Amino acid sequence: MPTIALSPDTVAVHPWASPSGRARAHRTLNAPLYLTTQWEGADLPELAELFMKSPDRGFYTRFGHPTTRIAEEKIAQLEGAEDSLLFASGMAAISTSLLAVLSSGDHVVAHHALFGQTLQFFDYLATAMGVQVTFVDATDPMNVSRALRSDTRVLYLETPSNPIIDILDIEALALLGHTAGALVIVDTTFAGPLVQLPLALGADVSLQSASKSLAGHADVLAGCVAGSSEIIARVRRMRNLTGPSLDPHASWLLLRGLQTLPLRIRAQSETAARVAGQLGAAAIVSLLRYPWHDSHPGHAIARRQMRCGGTMVSFAFHGGSATTRRFVDALEWIPLASSLGSVFTTLEVPDELDFAPEEIGERAAAFAMPPGFIRLSVGAESADDVLADLARGLAAVRA
Repeated sequence: MPTIALSPDTVAVHPWASPSGRARAHRTLNAPLYLTTQWEGADLPELAELFMKSPDRGFYTRFGHPTTRIAEEKIAQLEGAEDSLLFASGMAAISTSLLAVLSSGDHVVAHHALFGQTLQFFDYLATAMGVQVTFVDATDPMNVSRALRSDTRVLYLETPSNPIIDILDIEALALLGHTAGALVIVDTTFAGPLVQLPLALGADVSLQSASKSLAGHADVLAGCVAGSSEIIARVRRMRNLTGPSLDPHASWLLLRGLQTLPLRIRAQSETAARVAGQLGAAAIVSLLRYPWHDSHPGHAIARRQMRCGGTMVSFAFHGGSATTRRFVDALEWIPLASSLGSVFTTLEVPDELDFAPEEIGERAAAFAMPPGFIRLSVGAESADDVLADLARGLAAVRA
């Protein structure tokens, strides 16, 4: 294994570009999958050593597993982090991280346009733990500055945000958060480490649903958290107590997905940019959100902190929900599905699912998601086929 610095593309592809990988026993090219929940110690001292070093060598799979550890080290390298942890889902990564760093009575400042279940978990923290949460429009750093207090423990950001694709200035907001003594956590699910590096921009924690672009094939449920060794140790303790560790087989599938991550991100982002251009030229489109499209209000920030525009496009039509239904009905093959980030192009209308008004009250109106708003996850199919199907939908709503 070479000791020279490797590019992120090579780190993603090569199974052994990690400390645990280089120490493998049997020189397999692919990472081995150990289907066991526990390991034997030759004697009591060795068993005690396994217990102390379980993340690397294995003791009990809830605490750590060799296959999972290879994936964790690879993600840490991609994120530019000292360490990372894998979880059974993206929400497990989010909830465990927040539980690890917050106590009753603490204050949190959070962007108001977050993933629906993240908003619901903050509501739970407020109700069950007495955590005080102030939601602000973090696209304007002044709103964050006014909301931060001496007892603010966490500044929680999501960029690009789900589903409205707000772009937040991570570097500027991290500086504000640290000045107030807050830990800065960034959900980067809509970007991922080959598109955006929150830690390099000043964040303390980068987390995401690894079910999405990292795994990439809609067959793995996983989440990951990356940060300093000290922060990850705190989160690991909470994970060990609450139990949402990632199944080893899912870790192996995640490693396989990472091998094609550079190719997928490159191809899918190129198609997404073409889709944004197509939609931006259509007069029936009343709102378009793609980070690298000139019309996006955060376009300049996105160009500065993202390596490409990513794979997610959101938009709305003049005429609202009725127009959206005609558009969707005219599509021939793009499926309706509630998740994102895989090789499949999928479409969701969020206000009919996880952002329904009865779930988050007035917050959907607060971040200006118009009726019939569409979230499109652009996949790895032929770009011409994707554009042609969207053109069929656009023709139907122009008629």
